[in-house]
Amino acid sequence: MATANWQSDQPTNLNYLSPVNFDLQINKLPKTRYFCTGVTLPGVNFSEALHATTLAINSYLPGDRIEFDPLNVKFVVDEDMKNYQEIYNWIMDLGPGRDTDDFRDLVDSTENVHGVFSSADFENMYSDATVIVNTSSNNANVEFMFEDCFPTSLGSIEFASDQQGLEYAVCDLTLRYTQFKVKSST
Repeated sequence: MATANWQSDQPTNLNYLSPVNFDLQINKLPKTRYFCTGVTLPGVNFSEALHATTLAINSYLPGDRIEFDPLNVKFVVDEDMKNYQEIYNWIMDLGPGRDTDDFRDLVDSTENVHGVFSSADFENMYSDATVIVNTSSNNANVEFMFEDCFPTSLGSIEFASDQQGLEYAVCDLTLRYTQFKVKSST
């Protein structure tokens, strides 16, 4: 017979998670970090396999694929649009959106005497990111470390002269990544 130990089954921290106590660090986007107003921690999806039975009942087994939703970031656009431009330039270099030289410059590829490009550093295409969730005392508590991030979407900015009151321009950024890890800071 199982015995209950009510003392050890109780949580040790009774504080609720505050959605305003966070910090975002993206190595390639220092200007975006300062103006970040929101981050959505991605969902994690695990596949399932259908296990056929002789009965009219479907049974499921754990699958073999893990899929991560994208990392979504919301930021206020600064007056000089520097944070918008740093993301835009990264996307255009990855594309390449202007010239193939942009991509070669991004990955530090060199051209040999035969006109062949080589020795590229593809690590430059990516940037690691960390979302730090703080305690109610604003101390680092849990870190979500995203590996090999790259932008897939930079949201639109609306300008309207008929707006009531002053609302600053806000933009969305969507990042894909290889995987993320969770680490407790305390």
